[in-house]
Amino acid sequence: MNTIHNKTCRMCTGTKFKVVIDLKHHPLVNSLVSKSGLGNKDLTFPLVVKQCEKCSLVQLVDLIDAEEIYRKVDYLYFSSDMPGLDKYFQPYAAEVRRRFLKDGDLVVEIGSNDGIMLKMFQAQNRVLGVDPSTNVALRALKRGIPTVPVFFSESLAHKIAHEWGKAKVVIGNNCIAHLNDVRDLVRGVKALLAADGTFIVECNYWGGMVKNTNYSLIYHDHYSYFSLKAWQSFAPKFGLRVFDAVVTPAQGGSLRLFICTDRRPETKRLKTLQLEEKETALNTYASSLRYRDNVLAQAQELRRTVLDLKKAGKSIAGYGAAAKGMTILKCSGIGAKILDYFVDDSPAKQGWFSPVDHIPIISRQAAQKRLPDYFIILAPNYAEVIISKEKAFMRQGGRFIVPKNGITII
Repeated sequence: MNTIHNKTCRMCTGTKFKVVIDLKHHPLVNSLVSKSGLGNKDLTFPLVVKQCEKCSLVQLVDLIDAEEIYRKVDYLYFSSDMPGLDKYFQPYAAEVRRRFLKDGDLVVEIGSNDGIMLKMFQAQNRVLGVDPSTNVALRALKRGIPTVPVFFSESLAHKIAHEWGKAKVVIGNNCIAHLNDVRDLVRGVKALLAADGTFIVECNYWGGMVKNTNYSLIYHDHYSYFSLKAWQSFAPKFGLRVFDAVVTPAQGGSLRLFICTDRRPETKRLKTLQLEEKETALNTYASSLRYRDNVLAQAQELRRTVLDLKKAGKSIAGYGAAAKGMTILKCSGIGAKILDYFVDDSPAKQGWFSPVDHIPIISRQAAQKRLPDYFIILAPNYAEVIISKEKAFMRQGGRFIVPKNGITII
């Protein structure tokens, strides 16, 4: 596979980094294995998180080329398959319409996946999705969402502006962390935005990761782990400015930023978050080292918990063959000797096997024939949703292990 070594920070071009945490070798979390591929050896790659000494951006500098992840294989994450995601996007889309849009305005979404959010604008606005995964883009097109199956770039932005006109809103939900050339991204956004347009970014939040000891977001697809401070330092270099920000519950705590080119006043919630980052010393290396120690301790606690249960004769399976779950398991050294199978509601994943350990992924209906004593919830951001729909399993004596803010058994 093509790999990339960055010599400079992708935001400030600094050249000195300190190691935050070294998670050793991991497979690509979304490279599930077909039955015919079980005889092959799966590739693994170093996964080392570093911090820029100049701007404090937490990031990977040794990368797997995004072309390998999103274009050379079928990308098996479909937004519409995620439980409750439509309900999450509904108030989000309603706020965007109310604050920034008039009927007929153009909305462009970068990393639009199968169009779940753009569908919510389509009745009043013109919409266009941009997503590099061809199979994902095909599903969006089938749903009636115009989608360009390429990576967003400054060059593409000029073409869209020429053919479609300027965009009143450009959105990037949980995709900016997947881009190595963030400078090209913002140049493209600047070229595409109307003069009074708004760029809305929702990305993984380093503050939420530190606060909740959330390491499930660390995998090769995610190149950066952002803070508000990083964006406030970065955006003005391209004539952009953060005027609003809020932390949302998505992904265990995501950062939603509102960015403009004009002089809109800063919101109260932006200033509150800015103060919180300063008071908690979020962007310091000392904070990063505390995070590392907490992650390693939690990973070991999960390992001890499941090994004790196995010694007691209990059966264990995984609930959700999510990318996040693969990181959790690998960090704890939990593999096929411990887990009987994964349950996953996404038909696109059923019948496949996890990378390296080759644990089968089955439907919840198939799992009913051989339920375990314990499920580890491996999509921890959906823990409440999963538990609420599994009341019958729990009434029969089934239990859940939740690796979220520590290890909880329910």
